[in-house]
Amino acid sequence: MEAYMTAKEAAEYLKLAERTLVRLAHEGRIPGVKIGGQWRFRRALLDEYLDTMASASVTSAESHANQVIDAPLAEIFTVDNIIPDLTAQDRGDVIHVIVEEVTRLGLVNDPQWLEAALAARERLVPTAVPEGVAFLHARRRSPDKFPRQFIALARSSEGVEFGSPDMGRTRLFFLLALRNDALHLRWLSRLAWIVRNSTRMARLLEAATTDEIYRAMLDAAEALPGSLRPTGRAAGR
Repeated sequence: MEAYMTAKEAAEYLKLAERTLVRLAHEGRIPGVKIGGQWRFRRALLDEYLDTMASASVTSAESHANQVIDAPLAEIFTVDNIIPDLTAQDRGDVIHVIVEEVTRLGLVNDPQWLEAALAARERLVPTAVPEGVAFLHARRRSPDKFPRQFIALARSSEGVEFGSPDMGRTRLFFLLALRNDALHLRWLSRLAWIVRNSTRMARLLEAATTDEIYRAMLDAAEALPGSLRPTGRAAGR
């Protein structure tokens, strides 16, 4: 299983000063979690941070990105955004079913683009992590493709081989469609914190109904440490 990096190791990997890395993690701008009072980092999520920064671009649709509010989970994640019994058997099916559902909900303007973008992102570097979770997203934010930003969640009882570094099966699939890179990275950090805890994960996996999954997610979000809580303020690009 992929091990967590210390702050020193992660700073060396990202070519940053350690104090800069810790400050960015504290602000939710780099995905990391605190374990026993010390920051720890997954290499896969640091790679996601590097990829997001490398692919960041400013388009006319993002001209008001600074007006995007870092809102609570309940404002971007509803009970309708949950697929509690995903029956897909492989990576392509997972992506297709999730895209079909968010299209049905009116959350995406161009489902063909989204399906292709998610598949391309997975071919580049799989978004699955050893906790049995994947964080699906398009490589570029492209906010013009979404009427509003959202997070969706699909759960597979059997799990799907999705490219996790430990070769394990993935059971939870988050789809992140945030307005800009800053919010994407903040929510990636928050979700990584939520699923790192075995009790929170068990509650999500064992919930009997969609409402119970939703309640488990809201309770987990309420328990976020201060450094990861939504600010209610405008987020940068």
